[in-house]
Amino acid sequence: MTLVAPDRTKSLIDDLIRQTQQSPYGPLVWPLQGKETGTMIGWHGVVPLAEAQAKGIPADYAAAWPAIARRSFDFKAPDKDNSLGREAYDKMGYVPADQVFESVSRTQEYAYDDWASSHLARAAGASADADRLLKRSGNWRNVIDRDTGFARPRFADGTWWTPYDPVQLGHMPKPWWRDYTEANGWQATFLNQHDLYGRIAYVGGDAAFAAKLDAFFSAPSTLPDNAPPDISGLVGQYAHGNEPDQHAAYLYAYVGQPWKTQAMVRRLCTEMYRNAPDGIIGNDDCGQMSAWFVFSALGFYPVDPVEAAYVFGSPLFERATVRVGTGRTLTIEAPGNRADTPYVAAVTWNGKPWSKSWIDHRTLSGGGTLRFTMSATPNPSFGAARADRPPSFGHSA
Repeated sequence: MTLVAPDRTKSLIDDLIRQTQQSPYGPLVWPLQGKETGTMIGWHGVVPLAEAQAKGIPADYAAAWPAIARRSFDFKAPDKDNSLGREAYDKMGYVPADQVFESVSRTQEYAYDDWASSHLARAAGASADADRLLKRSGNWRNVIDRDTGFARPRFADGTWWTPYDPVQLGHMPKPWWRDYTEANGWQATFLNQHDLYGRIAYVGGDAAFAAKLDAFFSAPSTLPDNAPPDISGLVGQYAHGNEPDQHAAYLYAYVGQPWKTQAMVRRLCTEMYRNAPDGIIGNDDCGQMSAWFVFSALGFYPVDPVEAAYVFGSPLFERATVRVGTGRTLTIEAPGNRADTPYVAAVTWNGKPWSKSWIDHRTLSGGGTLRFTMSATPNPSFGAARADRPPSFGHSA
């Protein structure tokens, strides 16, 4: 919507701000049919607000800040299911697995909400709170075990769950006490969408991160008996049928291997969708699987919406046109594109060479012609240079 209908986006954002002010939860969790359900974890309503602010959608973002601040910092207020463990998360840097269920996913998702909220705090002039949130958004580190490279349950005394099995959903056998939300250790390992260069460095650099991604997509597709049906559409342990890691195929671009992104995205577009009543491989929660397909079919995807950038994948069509606001058109060309040409050999923007494996929202939304040269074989040099990799956490590789 920010790309194709910025005026409509403004009206939606204005209403999200109003709901944030009025809701007993503060930042939105999951409003359904006009009522806030509070279902799921985190307060992800801050993300579309921060995204719109980063993309220049005008709105009174400061009006939402008091409610966001209460949810972020007021530990005297009762925890609701979506925000259990906030105080421990703030003091210890993670949600302890022996105190709160779904602790690993909570730590990671609270961290992403802190990243988004830091933008809104800064927009409201609350610079000290913005700095605190920005620092706290690094709490994802505290549930990534460096020794194994996996997102792993951690107890209040600082120890890890052992013996660890990333295929399992948690350290307790009861199905309602899981350490991950609709995911296991494999899927949660790649959950965070921000601070990706910090994440890559944390587990040993480009080669180690790329190897972990390779293992993710090639691991046996086995699941425990208590796995929820949401974990579906498996490629290795990657689950395309659910939200936690749908950006994962695009992460190869951050380690200079976008050709692997291109191959996997093309595979997902063709294997996970078909033109039939049951043509979506998983749960199209509020349209997210469909949105993934629309973006990916065009040839790009917002790994971190708050970053206001799109990572290139593999376009499906020879030509597509998109209206991007009044009087502006984005044309995407991939002449000669076929089923056996998933790789991007080169890109041009308005006829000029474009060496980056990504493009920013401001450029794309201004309209123009994005042209992909497709190939049956990879071009390992395209997007490999550090200067050509996507930005993350407000900076480049």
